[in-house]
Amino acid sequence: LGRRSGGRYLCLEWAVGVGLGATVFLTVPSALAGEIQIDGSACASAVHLMAHDAPLSDVLKRLAKALDFQFSFNSKSNPLVSIDVVRPPIDLVAGLAPLENVSMTQMRDPRCPQRERIVNLWVLPSGQGRPTRVVSALQQAQRAQGEQSRKEQEGIDLVLRSHGFPPAKGGQTESK
Repeated sequence: LGRRSGGRYLCLEWAVGVGLGATVFLTVPSALAGEIQIDGSACASAVHLMAHDAPLSDVLKRLAKALDFQFSFNSKSNPLVSIDVVRPPIDLVAGLAPLENVSMTQMRDPRCPQRERIVNLWVLPSGQGRPTRVVSALQQAQRAQGEQSRKEQEGIDLVLRSHGFPPAKGGQTESK
């Protein structure tokens, strides 16, 4: 605005400038609050997550969509998350809510060779101070296979002892 005698327009310019500056100053932080950016996919070896003052439920919902898994949030607490991290998807999700009662299932997917992916994630109520539990189909199968191998070896040792031979060392019989 042009200057007019008495500085009338000068005051108007100053007031408008202060008003615009205050508006920008007050809205920029709120524009950043709740911002969530995800770079990665269900089969990615690592996912980049950036969130600024976003509710945990919103962050996990966006991760569920980006990584293609089922998600349920039933916790009474919904803390704000501010994070900028690159991690494997399973580690990333498990580390987001260390004080929540979280349960996750994973499985091998033919679309993701040599890698497991998240299938389901539940954030359950009453999670104060409980660690994240990760249930892996592969881990369960490996435990079952290890238990089966141990039982088989016990059977082999029993048969060997019953025939007067010492039990096999290290799970292998000696051959001469």
